[in-house]
Amino acid sequence: MTVGLIGQPSPTTAPGTFTFGMNWGIAYELPNETQSLNFLHQKKKLLKAQAQRRSRRELYGKIESILDNIGYNGRQCILKTICESSQRIVPHGDNMIEEMFRTLFSLPVAKLLPTEPMEHAIYDAAHRLGKLLESCDVYQCPISLVDLVKGYYNAPVPNIDPSELHKKPWALFSNSFG
Repeated sequence: MTVGLIGQPSPTTAPGTFTFGMNWGIAYELPNETQSLNFLHQKKKLLKAQAQRRSRRELYGKIESILDNIGYNGRQCILKTICESSQRIVPHGDNMIEEMFRTLFSLPVAKLLPTEPMEHAIYDAAHRLGKLLESCDVYQCPISLVDLVKGYYNAPVPNIDPSELHKKPWALFSNSFG
């Protein structure tokens, strides 16, 4: 994962302003046209849905590692994100980021084959549960990556008594900014 940060002090023509920009990216290996990959696809006759699930499994594993390293349960957060994205992010969403997020965190509707790894079944179950449940709070993750993408964490900080913050440390990350 790479993070970039740039800051520029105010120009003399507009005092009191500060320009700030931040970006981040994840290194993700894109499929390539090597002989071994083509041979594998022809030999095992992988279906398109299997190949999509396999590439998503690799991506989810990398994101889980990142989330684990910053103190969250990566698997639970990914499962919650898959569940929430099937509920709250619609095709042709509000912006390009939502559309990319929906593409990454939606799974093919094709039936799982018995030969596929158990992780595919776990991710597929989270995706299908998102369509059945009203809330994805069954997954133990205090943050919502869908809320992050939709910009809910950009809202003003809720009114919370600082003396009560030790009882509910995640209250600042709530998406209910009533």
